[in-house]
Amino acid sequence: MFGGGGGTITHDDAVIMKRKGVDKVFFAGTSLEEMVRFVHQRYGKSRTKRPRPKSFDQELAHKLSEIEDAYAKGKRPTSKKKIRNSRGARVIGFTGPGGAGKTTLIDELVLRFLNRSPKGRIAILSHDPSVIGEGALLGDRATMINSQDDRVFMRSMATRGQAGGLSPATQDCLALLADSNLDYVIIETVGTGQEAMPFRKNGIVDQTVLVMNPDYGSRLQLQKIVMLDLADIVVVNKSDLQRARTAHTEIEQRLEQNRRSQQLIDTVAKRHRDPGVDKLFELISKQEVVGRDRRARRTKGSR
Repeated sequence: MFGGGGGTITHDDAVIMKRKGVDKVFFAGTSLEEMVRFVHQRYGKSRTKRPRPKSFDQELAHKLSEIEDAYAKGKRPTSKKKIRNSRGARVIGFTGPGGAGKTTLIDELVLRFLNRSPKGRIAILSHDPSVIGEGALLGDRATMINSQDDRVFMRSMATRGQAGGLSPATQDCLALLADSNLDYVIIETVGTGQEAMPFRKNGIVDQTVLVMNPDYGSRLQLQKIVMLDLADIVVVNKSDLQRARTAHTEIEQRLEQNRRSQQLIDTVAKRHRDPGVDKLFELISKQEVVGRDRRARRTKGSR
């Protein structure tokens, strides 16, 4: 374990924390480069023997690591489970350009889910880009405050050089999570480009959310973004910015060309109790109920 105090942890506190098992405390003024170098040097080498899992979440984490390790060695796992389970966990994919606010938006949605479902469980597969030869800085969890809850299972994954926003092991990891007694599974891609279609494979997600910010450039740029054709919900985050109204109008006109049912929502994810985030959560929750009813009817009809 390692931690940063932000100026609130004293040197005396650090001594006590190290006695309790914290390996390192980064004090105010420590550069990100120093932190990354320490983590790489101390934890960069894979352990030959993993400790026996003490909880369900630890066991799940170890199984996901086994899947990732297999792909890293060029050996794809033989098991091919379908991405569905008996409880009907809903799989939602979030994608969009870097800096659009995907992580903050997901964290706010998680807070609403935890408040509405006191016994519900949710998993997050968060992807970060890999730098060749240097691994990936799995930093999304650093900005997720509400997701640091015992009912939230979060897994950071490196793309390992694969284009498109996901890891080569994503689909198999998702199949495992879908069979792990969860209510929701959220996938967050890395920041994607105009041609990216991370969820193009049928069945990998139940619903796709494209998160954009108002500063995407000219109206012509919208014609090049493939995910605007595929997304079920398009979110214009940071809608408190000056260009937000124009962006909403231009994106709305772009979606009308698709002639299909797509939702457009404005949000300010960083704002506490943002009405736009509330609307997005209600829309996702409503679709979850509809999907559950459809699955129930299919199950009943097959008997």
